[in-house]
Amino acid sequence: MTVEQTGIQYQPVRAPRGHGQVLVRPSPFDAQRLVAENRARLEAAGNRTMGYGGVELETLRRQAREDIVRLAWKHSASYRDVPEVPPADAPIIMTGHQPALYHPGVWFKNFLADRIASRVQGIAINVIVDNDVAPTPSIATLTGTPANPRPTRVAYDQPGPRVAWEMTHAQSLETLRSFAERTQAAIAPLVANPLVTQFWPQVVKQVEAGQPLGLAFSAARNQLEASCGLQVLDVPLSRLCQTEWFCRVMGFLLENAGAYRDLYNHCVQQYRSVHKIRSTSHPVPDLGADGDWTEVPFWVWTQDNASRRGLWVSAAADRLVLADRAGWQTELPHDQELPARLQELTAQGIYIRPRALMTTTILRLVASDLFVHGIGGAKYDQVTDELNRHFLDLVPPEYVTATATAHLPIELPHVCPEDLHQLEDRLRDAEFNPERAITGDMNHDPQWQSLLDQKSRLLAEVPNFPEKRSWHVQLEEVNSKLRNQIAEPVARLRIERAQVVQKLQQKQLLTSREYSLLLFPEEGLRNLLLDLAEKEI
Repeated sequence: MTVEQTGIQYQPVRAPRGHGQVLVRPSPFDAQRLVAENRARLEAAGNRTMGYGGVELETLRRQAREDIVRLAWKHSASYRDVPEVPPADAPIIMTGHQPALYHPGVWFKNFLADRIASRVQGIAINVIVDNDVAPTPSIATLTGTPANPRPTRVAYDQPGPRVAWEMTHAQSLETLRSFAERTQAAIAPLVANPLVTQFWPQVVKQVEAGQPLGLAFSAARNQLEASCGLQVLDVPLSRLCQTEWFCRVMGFLLENAGAYRDLYNHCVQQYRSVHKIRSTSHPVPDLGADGDWTEVPFWVWTQDNASRRGLWVSAAADRLVLADRAGWQTELPHDQELPARLQELTAQGIYIRPRALMTTTILRLVASDLFVHGIGGAKYDQVTDELNRHFLDLVPPEYVTATATAHLPIELPHVCPEDLHQLEDRLRDAEFNPERAITGDMNHDPQWQSLLDQKSRLLAEVPNFPEKRSWHVQLEEVNSKLRNQIAEPVARLRIERAQVVQKLQQKQLLTSREYSLLLFPEEGLRNLLLDLAEKEI
């Protein structure tokens, strides 16, 4: 596995800023070509070993497809009506994200995946990435008035342990139940009929039935998608991690931990070099090594200690020792029983889940025919591609990068940065060239005209050194008198500048693309995302 010249390149990808703008790459977009090309690449790599016990990629993909389609149908059917189980040989168009109350740009990926699946007669599946740590339980919103909006936050739960979504349950049902009412009250002066009022009862219903918060959010979102006509199926990543094929991939990585770690770190460092990143935590931290121990790209936590820790492995001829290097440790057989023993861990209260790059490696190579990324995942998956290109000796499948921008439907101040630049130019002139700063009635003022004549004569006869110092003093005296003449108009300019600055700040606040989809009116957001996805296809 010799590393050749890196394929990692700097990608200046930026989210669109304007309402209704999208970013979809590759462009022009040809869904059928992408799926066909990816299937051909993966078929050509079908004999590559990627599973414990010498299991080849082709076998893993066949097993994975059957499991994923079945599990996604079963999960989605647990809270809504779902048509019959789709055929497992249809193209799988996959996307995924942590189950947060995210902004419309993230949600757009599901709309696009649905449209792609429709175009290629495939299945759209959204993977609920519930191994990410749940954030502070609140959303950013606005309150106040359109003329004076103010940022605020509304909590949907009381703070609890910082653990993975899979382990995050509601701490306060009272806070949870009142969230929609409090959110609507905050934003009511600015947005009518926010989606939260329709969305939130489904969340409460799922939580009261015992579901973790993340799965409750996802169920409400997926039901809303179905009402929009989307046929996206959901499946939690935590469920996939308990399948036999997934555990075979995990076992393969555990037994090849040293070689994988070396290449992993090399590719991560290449990414940092190309993107001129100094931080050792971006895009991901390096994997460690300590004597016989090697860190692998998985998290581990237990029922007793649900904080995520890095997973380490030490291999011997007949066993693999797994540990978090913080007190927890277990031994597993290094033989054909390993995948089955890995499958049993969750039932024993031991949770081993993939980190970001390993997640997309498995989802893109084993679980799907085309993956739809957001901007962050697309950038970092350059590392994944480079890893897979050299570790597995294959041509990585292509992926789609997609996001969209939606602004809350609030009238914006009629102001732009150029207005501020013009005012600042005039105020600068008031200091150094007062005659250029003010126009109008001053031109008919005799004293003003006299001062302008004095300045014109001084500028027409610039002396040489040493007389220039005296000349400069005279010029400054004239400018000072000119400034005194326009003190009142300049004061008005400063007030106008302050008003423009305030309006620009309000506009920036109102046009943030980061507000949760729950703050938007349902019909307007639904129609926007449906139209944008259809246009891209």
